[in-house]
Amino acid sequence: MKRVFYASAAVLGLISAAGCASGRISEKSYLRAAAISDNRQLTFCFFDEDKTVVGTGDDTDSAKKAAELMCGRPVFTGFTELIIVDGKNSLMLLEHMLDSWRLSPSCTVVYSDNGEELLRDKGAELLIGTAHEAVKQGIAPECDIITVLGELCRDGSAGVAELRSDGSAGSRTIY
Repeated sequence: MKRVFYASAAVLGLISAAGCASGRISEKSYLRAAAISDNRQLTFCFFDEDKTVVGTGDDTDSAKKAAELMCGRPVFTGFTELIIVDGKNSLMLLEHMLDSWRLSPSCTVVYSDNGEELLRDKGAELLIGTAHEAVKQGIAPECDIITVLGELCRDGSAGVAELRSDGSAGSRTIY
């Protein structure tokens, strides 16, 4: 009898931890890519929407909350594939996003001086493909968030892919 109780408790725990029991999957916006400028303005691109949403605030968290208000539902960041940074305060920004936003360790970090425009005009799928192809061809270094944070902590700078408006890619050092 105890085994049945413990097995039932374990199954219920797994179901609730996975979120399946709550049925709230459709009540969230799943972030695919984000462009960040000055740690205060974020442009979001979601898996299920074609448009981008711009959130502005005093920091990344308040900008995310502003975007949630515009979307009408919470933003889930665990599957984020791409972060576009402007190269300013990258260590603190990426540490915060990995710890607080719980980004995937495979999330790609790239540089662009016009990330909002790039994300809006080109779309997340094309930018993710461009970054991965640049790494594959040796144009840019490996730039998943774990590798980038490791280099930033060790050296104070890190190499990432640079995405440009004309569709080309290169390499850039962020600090």
